[in-house]
Amino acid sequence: MAVDPLKNLPINRGEQLKVETPSQERGKGVRLYDVDMAIAEHMIDTVVPSVEVFREKVKVPVMYGNPERWKAIQKNGYLRDKNGQLQIPLIMFKRNSIERNDTMASSMNRHVSYPSVSQYSKKHKYDKFSAMTGTQKPVEIYDVVMPDYVTVSYEVMIWTDFTEHMNKIVEAFQYATDEYWGDKSGFKFKVKIDSFDNTTEVGEGSQRIVRTSFTMLVNAYLLPEQFNNESTHKKSLTPKKVVWGLETDLTGMSGGNVTNSVVKKQLINEYSDIIDFMSIRGSKKASFVDADTFKLQNVDLPKLPPELDGVFDVTDWFRIYINGVFVANTKYTYEEIGTEIHFNFNTGSADGEGGYVSTNSELGYILENSDEFGVTGKFIEE
Repeated sequence: MAVDPLKNLPINRGEQLKVETPSQERGKGVRLYDVDMAIAEHMIDTVVPSVEVFREKVKVPVMYGNPERWKAIQKNGYLRDKNGQLQIPLIMFKRNSIERNDTMASSMNRHVSYPSVSQYSKKHKYDKFSAMTGTQKPVEIYDVVMPDYVTVSYEVMIWTDFTEHMNKIVEAFQYATDEYWGDKSGFKFKVKIDSFDNTTEVGEGSQRIVRTSFTMLVNAYLLPEQFNNESTHKKSLTPKKVVWGLETDLTGMSGGNVTNSVVKKQLINEYSDIIDFMSIRGSKKASFVDADTFKLQNVDLPKLPPELDGVFDVTDWFRIYINGVFVANTKYTYEEIGTEIHFNFNTGSADGEGGYVSTNSELGYILENSDEFGVTGKFIEE
């Protein structure tokens, strides 16, 4: 048995957590790119309205201002496409600065983590049998390092042909301020807009351009996927099964009397087989075999202590559930084949209408591969 080198005590494997190796971890940090994408997608999907251009509804395009584009609009005041046409209406934004948020920052961030629990997953799905029998499935626990909180500044510029279009867009942005922007299933960040700067100018020729600019402050958080060659996300699993033993208190045997202590040990040793047997309780899903049989795999039947022979009903070792419905032991027999236990059912006789007759000793239907079989009782999982 393994021994804890610090405490010099046996290690209880039931209390240990399974931790995935770095190659198995699916850590995902929060990057500046994630903040940019959350803001852009929220503007496109939620904030920015459609305007009417030549009697057609047009969704105002949103564009990130890379250095080349931003230089062009700084020089000319507007943006043209490859054919020299003004790109109107248009919304362009770019990230300006990043400042540490001192109101939430902590020097202990990278040394503090918080747990996030996922009760169900693809590997550990919800099923009626486990819920009904109280079987506790492994829970996924994610330890995530505390992120760094920052304030990200964005500059936004809007161009339209008409003041009416501009009013509609500005009203939408004003209504969306002081809200959390982002996808429902992704990252969300609080956005604040203080004021809008509006100008109207005439471009080349006689085309009028209405332009509005404003600064957007985003309260965000950043977390690298790795720091110092260690993942900032660690996934672990709680124990799949904990087997509880019985603690027997023999009345009158307490105290420091040596004779009583010896008698207590003798009684415990004498009835240890009974105590161990009564503490056994298995719970497992079974597998379909055919229309009248399913089986438990990788299990053993315990030996019945001689003292319980004739007292414990061996025909009632199991409680069977099919699709969450309890099935009495009068409707099946079981046999142990190696490390498998096969349950054979009397499905019943045909009723002449395509079904089966259900009685005290007949199931009344055939088993199907899509059925869910659950078994609890006196068996040991290997």
